[in-house]
Amino acid sequence: MKKDILILSILLAMTANYALAMSSANYQINSDTINAGGNLSNSANYKTLDSIGETFIGSMASTNFTIGEGLAPMITYSLTMSLDSSTKDLGSVTAGVPITGTTTATVTTDSWGGYDMYISQNDDLKHADPLTTIAPFSCTIAAPCFWSGAGFGFTVNSGTSVEAKWGTSPSYKYAAIPSTTTLFHTKWGYSSGGDNTVIGYKLDVPTTQKSGVYTNIITYTAVAKL
Repeated sequence: MKKDILILSILLAMTANYALAMSSANYQINSDTINAGGNLSNSANYKTLDSIGETFIGSMASTNFTIGEGLAPMITYSLTMSLDSSTKDLGSVTAGVPITGTTTATVTTDSWGGYDMYISQNDDLKHADPLTTIAPFSCTIAAPCFWSGAGFGFTVNSGTSVEAKWGTSPSYKYAAIPSTTTLFHTKWGYSSGGDNTVIGYKLDVPTTQKSGVYTNIITYTAVAKL
């Protein structure tokens, strides 16, 4: 039996952010300065933008003034993101025969640190009734897994420095799309021009799934990194 499945809308969200603060479960450093040198430094636990010869860096404000101290607050950059389409029609699915689709997100930024990409959805794929939904895929963004069973999931098919956890063609690993904005891909470093990331979708349903049209809204967010 065929099940008519459709993702109606994929919405684009954009934001930009200074990545100057360092934090962990035990501490937070809003800004610092190393007067003997300067560079972007990072490890698994921290990231810092250091500047040379500055006694104070950061921002101060009151009712009457705002001051951005040091060279770091003077850095400006641009960020744009576009999708190959604002809607995706996955077509009809036969239980036990997964169907796939893709979205290409193009991010253009002159931020030398690169950018982060986030994803969220407003709801699980929902029937027009609207009480019936299609369950999400069983794995998470933190630990994607190879496809098995039924559900709706996504992966990263291609891009710049795609994380190994997403697998490679034809053995991609998939995760459910969360309801809260969640980081799924980081592109490090400066690129001249647009940088493409291809996100893949996969969908299968059990034989008991109610026939009809199912929809949801997926939101992508790009955050520039300094």
